[in-house]
Amino acid sequence: MRVRSFTLKSYPRGLALHIRPEAEMEILLSELGEKFRNSRQFFGNAQVGLALTGKQLTEEEEETVLNVIEENSDLQIICLIGEDEKIRYLLDEAFEEENPSGDEQGADGQFYRGTLKKGQSFETEHSVIILGDVNPGAKVFSCRDVIVLGALLGEAHAGMGSEDGDGHFVCALEFSPEKLKIGSYKYKKKPEKRLWPDSYKKLPKMAALQGDEIIVKPVTKELLGRITGGENDSNGQYG
Repeated sequence: MRVRSFTLKSYPRGLALHIRPEAEMEILLSELGEKFRNSRQFFGNAQVGLALTGKQLTEEEEETVLNVIEENSDLQIICLIGEDEKIRYLLDEAFEEENPSGDEQGADGQFYRGTLKKGQSFETEHSVIILGDVNPGAKVFSCRDVIVLGALLGEAHAGMGSEDGDGHFVCALEFSPEKLKIGSYKYKKKPEKRLWPDSYKKLPKMAALQGDEIIVKPVTKELLGRITGGENDSNGQYG
């Protein structure tokens, strides 16, 4: 009996692909293509998350695996999750449709997998999580919140269409936007203090409204609690 280069498990919110450490990429890709072609009707045309475990892949190899799956099925892979013993939990979290803050019942978010390059833009009515960077010259617009799991070096606008920003925020692991707006308010970048160490500059930061000014602060557990857990004031601002 032939032993495949991978095992595949299906969950309500996504797929978990375990690749054998000794698998050869050429054989793996051929077997994946065959599997998803034969199961095209079974998987349907859903948007799913994909968890990869087992063999360590380069970014280029990961991209090739995703392309093979999408080319041989009607699936749309909208988020990629690395190896973790709580795969089912992560897949559920990635597609959680309830707003944790309880502001709007049934409110949802959206994932963008990849880096936005110069000249590219992304716009959505929902909150958005960018799984990559926003490069200089790139733009991301959201009617709600913007979260960048990478470097925010381009332009970001949260709370688009709202005059007062309505408690929305912009957060990034590396925070150095060319332009930033929340609602109708523009961020006025302040001169950096020379005494700040490089480690501080690379801290994850979050921007939100405080009064009529956009304030940027390092992300802490307490700050996240104020934003998502109801510790903020009646205007959704944070101090």
